[in-house]
Amino acid sequence: MEAIPDDKTGITSVIGVLLLVVTTVIIGATVVVFTLQIGEDVSDPGPKAQMHIESNYFGDGVQYNDSVTITHAGGDELSRDRLEVYIGDDLVYNETDNSESNTGKTGKKVPGLILEVDDDDFNDLNKPCRFKSSDCTDSDPPGDSDGADPSVVFEWEETVNAGQRLTIQERNDPKRSYDVMEPGDTVKVIYRGDGYTELIAKETVAPEHAD
Repeated sequence: MEAIPDDKTGITSVIGVLLLVVTTVIIGATVVVFTLQIGEDVSDPGPKAQMHIESNYFGDGVQYNDSVTITHAGGDELSRDRLEVYIGDDLVYNETDNSESNTGKTGKKVPGLILEVDDDDFNDLNKPCRFKSSDCTDSDPPGDSDGADPSVVFEWEETVNAGQRLTIQERNDPKRSYDVMEPGDTVKVIYRGDGYTELIAKETVAPEHAD
C-alpha cells in the first residue's frame, strides 16, 4: 500500500523559505538605514593645511622684540577672515575684531592683526611695512619703537595659500609695550568654520629659553 504524501511537510518547507527571505530583507534594510544614519552624522571636515611657526629673537637679551612668523606650508587654501591666532591666552589675529589703533594718522588698517593687545591705547605689536612704509626703517635691535619694522611680514591675502607669511612681533618700547610673547608660550592657529572649529597648528615657541 502506497504511503499518502504528507502535505504538512511541503507547507513547512515553503514557510521556511519565506521566513528566510523575509529575514534577509529585514537585515538588508536595517544595514542600509544604519549606514545612511552614519553618513548623516559625519560632518564635513574642516580644511587641512600645514602651518609652519618660526620664532625669532627669543633669548637675545631684548625684552620686547620677540616675534613669530606663521607660514602656510601646504594643503588647503584658507579664508583669511576665518583665521584666528592666539599667543598664550592673547588673541593677536582675528579679522572680525580689528583694533581701532591699527590705523594711525597715515597708516592703513591691518586686516585682522590686533596691534593693541592689552587695551591700554598703546600698540603692543608692530605694523608691517606694507601698511605704513614711512615708518619702516631698519632698527637695532629689531622691534622698532616707532611701531613698524621691516622684519614684520604680512602676506596673508583674502585667500591664504602656500608660501604666504604673517609675522607677529612685539613693539620695542620697554616703558609702554605689553610683553605679548614669552619663551614657552603656545601659539595656536584656529580656523572658524560654519558650525565647527579646526585647530590648524599649535606650537610652543622657544622652549629652550623658557624658565
